[in-house]
Amino acid sequence: MNTSSIPGLARVAGVGLVGLVGLALQAQQTQGFTVGESGISQPIPDNDASGIARSFKTSGLEVGIPYELTVSLSVEPTGLGAFNGDYYAYLLHESASGTDFRLAVLLNRVGSSLETPNGYSDSGFRITLSDSAKDDIHRYRVALGGPQAGLVTGTWQPDGREVDPWVSFDTTPRTALLSPLGLMDPNGQWTLFVADMEAGGTGKLTGWEVQALAVVPEPSGLLLLGLGLLAFTVRRGRRSV
Repeated sequence: MNTSSIPGLARVAGVGLVGLVGLALQAQQTQGFTVGESGISQPIPDNDASGIARSFKTSGLEVGIPYELTVSLSVEPTGLGAFNGDYYAYLLHESASGTDFRLAVLLNRVGSSLETPNGYSDSGFRITLSDSAKDDIHRYRVALGGPQAGLVTGTWQPDGREVDPWVSFDTTPRTALLSPLGLMDPNGQWTLFVADMEAGGTGKLTGWEVQALAVVPEPSGLLLLGLGLLAFTVRRGRRSV
């Protein structure tokens, strides 16, 4: 993973995290968690790659099974309002052992392209990000049919473009989605990071949520597996008579 040009990563990827809100979490269930904040009003510094970060720790979760991750993010304009194309955001997870960390890029200057390098000029999000969603958040105007009068809402695929925000375009390969984080040991430290990369209007983080749910087989799949094992046992029994 190329991390040399990721804003804020040097500040949050190591020991001794700076400027974070620590939400210590002892998992109440062994196969998932939901953590977040609502009703907050955290200013996002204008034109500042150091951004803001919210973090929490998890423990007691089952290891060795996949988890489906979703992230909800609410960013509202203040004053004139920052362009949505100004924002860069990621979710970072470091395993409890400290030997593995990965990030999913949630936003990377949405709407930016070779023709429109500044991205979309709409202001504000109230969105959920999931790999299983239909459309890429980076190209939300294409899906919605043009500029938005209010906050962008709905469920979207994360941006996933793990490149310097100044060279993040719609054609950039998407290599940093949420699914790889769901294959890690879910215990450890999680950090949500948001930065405003362009001078101009401003915004604030008003809410966020990270949810991880264990992926379990469908009941029909379990039934078919059980019937298969039963048939195998019966055949073996007949052969031994």
